[in-house]
Amino acid sequence: MGIIAYLVVVKLIFNPDIVNVPIVAFKILQNIGTPTLKMKAYVAVFALIAPLLVAIIWWLMPYLRDNEDYGSARFATPADFEKMKINYKTGLVLGCFDIDSTSPKFIRATQPLSTLVVAPPGSGKTAGMIIPNLLSVPNSCVVLDIKGELYVKTAGYRQKYFNNEIQLFSPFSWDNTLFFNPFDHSLVKDLQYLHIKKLAEQIASTIFVGEKGRENDHWIISAKTMFVFFAEYFMQKDKHATLAQLAQAPKADYFDYLDEKFGEEAMKEPDEDDPTKPRERDYDVDTFKIWLKQTSFDETIDENTRNQARAYSKSADNEFASIKSTYDTFMKVFTNPQVASATSKMSFTFEDLREKRISMYVVVQTEDMDILAPLIRIFVETLFKKLMSGKECSDLNKFIYAFLDEFVRFGKMPFLLEAPALCRSYGLLPVFVTQSYEQIKKYYGEDDMNIVKNNSGYQVIFGMNSDKDAEDTSKLIGDYTNIKISKSQGNMDLFKSNISKSKEAKKLVTAQDLKNQDSSDILILVKGFFKIPIKAKVPYWFKIEQFKGADKVEVVSTQEIIETAETTKTITNQEQTQVKDERKEQRDELLKSLRIKIDKE
Repeated sequence: MGIIAYLVVVKLIFNPDIVNVPIVAFKILQNIGTPTLKMKAYVAVFALIAPLLVAIIWWLMPYLRDNEDYGSARFATPADFEKMKINYKTGLVLGCFDIDSTSPKFIRATQPLSTLVVAPPGSGKTAGMIIPNLLSVPNSCVVLDIKGELYVKTAGYRQKYFNNEIQLFSPFSWDNTLFFNPFDHSLVKDLQYLHIKKLAEQIASTIFVGEKGRENDHWIISAKTMFVFFAEYFMQKDKHATLAQLAQAPKADYFDYLDEKFGEEAMKEPDEDDPTKPRERDYDVDTFKIWLKQTSFDETIDENTRNQARAYSKSADNEFASIKSTYDTFMKVFTNPQVASATSKMSFTFEDLREKRISMYVVVQTEDMDILAPLIRIFVETLFKKLMSGKECSDLNKFIYAFLDEFVRFGKMPFLLEAPALCRSYGLLPVFVTQSYEQIKKYYGEDDMNIVKNNSGYQVIFGMNSDKDAEDTSKLIGDYTNIKISKSQGNMDLFKSNISKSKEAKKLVTAQDLKNQDSSDILILVKGFFKIPIKAKVPYWFKIEQFKGADKVEVVSTQEIIETAETTKTITNQEQTQVKDERKEQRDELLKSLRIKIDKE
């Protein structure tokens, strides 16, 4: 076809006899490149090769066109990391490359965003995500430590190499070193009633949480109201309260709280035979009822508290007994002597986490999770509220990391779920660790599950067991455009075939891929870049050379540190004294020699 077009153009441009057209065409080809050949000859040559060029372009068109008609998902490369705000040096460890080398590259998040780790049981989320971070990130941290494994394996290392102060919050252990009381004198002494009430209601909402479907149960709400009443009273009167005190409040002896006027009602009648004999206390009298009456007239406390006391003093005994029974059920954990000790005072301030380097390990044994859940909820919720209600923080060195392993099993913590939307401004970075999306849905509901997913800046995906979780994650990553080439040929056509190309959408990562993902592999999803997931390796701490022996470093107790410091100080003072004595001796000898010399002269 090109030859025919060439001959036609030669005839049109040079107009030779029809017989001489091939001869002229051949001579043009022979003289290509010579200076004497005119431009119009090249026009004719172009006609010769034009059909070939058209055919080549036609063949290349599917490859030259934008192949994103059905999606543009692809796996991220290191070249993408800068725009994804990912680096190898600082920040939260999300995964790694070259795990088998002597110096693996950690994939680290630089933005102050929350992280969601989804890992089924037995996948190694503790050894592969939490421990590597505790051995890499020197900042202050709060750790939900199931079984105490994290404390044993990382606390000594953080103390020795990161100069972290180690605090152990283990309410069912006498080894507890962290004391937490949300109603401590240091926190409530300057609060006005408005803030006292707000604090009491916040703590009450964290303790009195009904099961799904019983959130608005009458007795639970009534017990919550009773808690607020007692907390308000003691914070106003004593500027201090404890959870153990509040747990015993409905059945406590209030004789010492009665003033002279109302105390008369708790005393026996004067002895008629001996009027001068001191009156004795009548132990058959219910001092709680008298105290309620006294409180209802006590003008040193707010009217709301007085009115609630008045209502209780006039309530029916049966109803009041039911409220107290519900109250005792929820507050039972705080009557335990070890828990009472752990919540008797405040051994730290929340600001210490920013100004110092502190590692707080909240250790709970698996069998105690249900019992201690109310206390752990109070601790976590209070910590997040306090740290996110003060000054904003953009200093990377003052960022605080919260590793919340199995957080859903401690019950609903509403403020914690809202934290990812606000934590960026305060430098408080929660790392949510869960077995599956469906586990969050079970404890929190679908809406709250979506809040956690949508507000998490990073998601680390291990292999999945749940069909729905795998399907949802596959859809989140999206499709890429696949060019499908098909070839058809007749049975008898040996030299003829028909090749066609078409585009189709294909999942970059299928649900089946996620369910069959190797235990050493993870996918890292970055908010805003879900369609380019990072395929990485799990940074198991025991596979990394620099962490070998980290679990053998033991924690040095505060008392030992103090004793060591005092010993060092004593030795230093002794050395200084010894040096002074030596210098004095040298001076005396010098003076003595000078005197001898003068005497001789």
